[in-house]
Amino acid sequence: MLEDTIVTPPRVCGHADIDLAHELMREHRACRIGRCVWKAAAYYTLVDTGRLAPQSLTPRERAAARGLEFPSLDSQVHAGGGPTLRTLREVLDKLGQLALPGADGGGHG
Repeated sequence: MLEDTIVTPPRVCGHADIDLAHELMREHRACRIGRCVWKAAAYYTLVDTGRLAPQSLTPRERAAARGLEFPSLDSQVHAGGGPTLRTLREVLDKLGQLALPGADGGGHG
């Protein structure tokens, strides 16, 4: 078991190519940062160099600010079954707690 482990992306070196990062973000528009190393590298390069600011609001908060309806936490993720959005949110919240400094991993330690 790993205790007090914080996962952070590596810093971008001084040789980063900003134009290439912009190009990669366009080429990998449909990719998810957590699943595509190319998009992740481009994203963190742009964030680290101040060219891109990460979202400060959740999708739910952005929808509410625009007066848009957002799926209920009890709705299904897809028609084929699977966990509800509430279940996914609970899992993400627990993972987030584990990633915070000083998190005790749910009482273990």
